[in-house]
Amino acid sequence: MKDKNITAKVAIINFSGNVGKTTIATHLLFPRMENATVFSIETINSGIIENGLEIEKMKGKKYGDLINALLQTNSAIVDVGSSNVEDFVKNMRQFDGSHEEFDYFIVPVVKEKKAQVDTINTIKSLNSIGVPSKKILIIFNKMETDEDIEDEFMPILLLAEKEKMFNLKNNAVIHQNEVYELLKSVQKSLGELNKDENDYRAKLKETTDEDERAIYLKMITLKMLARTANKNLDNVFDSLFR
Repeated sequence: MKDKNITAKVAIINFSGNVGKTTIATHLLFPRMENATVFSIETINSGIIENGLEIEKMKGKKYGDLINALLQTNSAIVDVGSSNVEDFVKNMRQFDGSHEEFDYFIVPVVKEKKAQVDTINTIKSLNSIGVPSKKILIIFNKMETDEDIEDEFMPILLLAEKEKMFNLKNNAVIHQNEVYELLKSVQKSLGELNKDENDYRAKLKETTDEDERAIYLKMITLKMLARTANKNLDNVFDSLFR
């Protein structure tokens, strides 16, 4: 990967669950941000702790503690779980001006109708608090490579055109890739996998042990998928922040 690291404080937020917030925190942002501290605001799912990252976990009601921590760092990723979003937004209102501690609010969206409705409500809630539209970034997530955002996300695009409530980046599209699910079985992040310099093809040729062969075959396939995913995420990151 090219040197793309940035220093920023980024919240990933959506009233809807299952839109890929944790995947974005772990695989898109963390490898490309300078010395970022990761905060998981969640009470239900184990979240990014599954991916082996060092994280700070806290509930949405501990918003004051989060702000204190953000005041003492220059680079942070805040993964707001859907079960804590309402508390998070409510506390952002109570701590007047605290939204200014964030450089960006990333709102991931997927194709399902309910997710798009929740996304629009998330954007409107951020606007009502005073978050400027230039700080609100949308990521179109879980898209097939042959799909177009114009066909799948018209409600979101109309909001951008008519209300100008967020900063639309047409190339901020994360494609479906089974690597994100498969990584859980090897307890690695995408960044760790891309830094893995093991020659698994050579190892495969050298061993006759069936268990080892299965591992090496899996890692070869994973690294193929990871390279594709990493190129996609590089493009998304550039679209968002360059």
